[in-house]
Amino acid sequence: MNKYIQNFLILLVFLINSNLVSTKIKILVKINNQIITNIDLEHRLNLALAVSGIPDENNVREQLRGQVLKVLIDESLKIQQAEKMGILINSSEVYQEINKLERNLNISKDTLIENFRKKSIPESVVYNQIRGQLLWNKIIAYTIANNISITDRQKDEALQNFIKNSGEAEYNISEIFISPTSEDAVVSSKEKALSIYSKANISNFSSLAQQFSDGALNLNNWVRESVLNEKISATIRSLKIGEISKAIETNNGYYIYLLNDKRKTKKIKENQILYNISQIFFKTTASKSTQMQYNIVKQLDSLRASLDNCNELEKSIQITEGSTGGNLGSLARESLDNKILEVLDAGLEIGKLSKEIITQDGILSLMLCQPVITVSLDGLKNNIEQRLRINKINNAANLLLNSIRQRALIEINSI
Repeated sequence: MNKYIQNFLILLVFLINSNLVSTKIKILVKINNQIITNIDLEHRLNLALAVSGIPDENNVREQLRGQVLKVLIDESLKIQQAEKMGILINSSEVYQEINKLERNLNISKDTLIENFRKKSIPESVVYNQIRGQLLWNKIIAYTIANNISITDRQKDEALQNFIKNSGEAEYNISEIFISPTSEDAVVSSKEKALSIYSKANISNFSSLAQQFSDGALNLNNWVRESVLNEKISATIRSLKIGEISKAIETNNGYYIYLLNDKRKTKKIKENQILYNISQIFFKTTASKSTQMQYNIVKQLDSLRASLDNCNELEKSIQITEGSTGGNLGSLARESLDNKILEVLDAGLEIGKLSKEIITQDGILSLMLCQPVITVSLDGLKNNIEQRLRINKINNAANLLLNSIRQRALIEINSI
């Protein structure tokens, strides 16, 4: 045999054997009648890194490997449970979720699968994650949500507490929740929470929540301070906007929060009348001449003839010399001065500048930005009932998943 051909064949055999070794399949977990292999884990790890924007580095992969395996185990259990119940999803539901993910990642429509394929993420891996979440949502809807009821007493108690605590701080938060794990779990809930916290930042927090948070997603939701666990409330209170809390241990599991915004709520009273008002104000003093005041009134007359809404008023304030003001927000009737109430009660139209109001400090004119609101508790009751339902559904969903885990036959090998 030609020496060159012989050397080529030896090299070819070596390369084939090397490739077989590098792609050797190892069973990591047996879940009832299904398996998870090392290939499944690596592909899913690639997906988690791509979606969350975490750097694809060896030490990062090692830290996340156990967490991603736990996610895969839970996903398999959810899909198996759906199969037992005869629950199905269709392709249009999957593609809707893919398009939603494309928008979240800010990539062109119908390009996600190809983009992920270039990052060694097979199409089936993307579909399985979406399929698992959609099926779990349907399980919750069929077995839990339809059976949740809120009694009138629960609604009334929650409403009274809400009214009692109105005027308190309210936080816009995003949440990552890690449920408790059994003692023989691959990764403890504490280890998982600490690892996620170490990699979280403002830009990837939502993606991490979608990949690793247990239960329903809780992103960009406003919540009153009084409804929070005392330990959680104290932690969030200490955060600045844009900061992320450390993992908070509670009886239910671990929580990590991103504080998106905060505000002080208004005191709620039934049948309270609220006015959304903008104003333009000219400061005057006793030393200013009558002619000066006359000129201000003429300026207001001119603005009154040309302005039609609050946005135009605010733009005019910026270019009108000597004027200040802007939108004052929603103000309760009882907080307003009698001179202002006289103007409002005279039938001030929305988007029309009022006659001048002369005070000790200066001259002002008002504009109603929206229709007058009379506070009704009906809408508030509906919102509170919805929140109570969501909390009950989340708690029941966590209990259901723990029950499914306990009944399953799970054999875990070393990773």
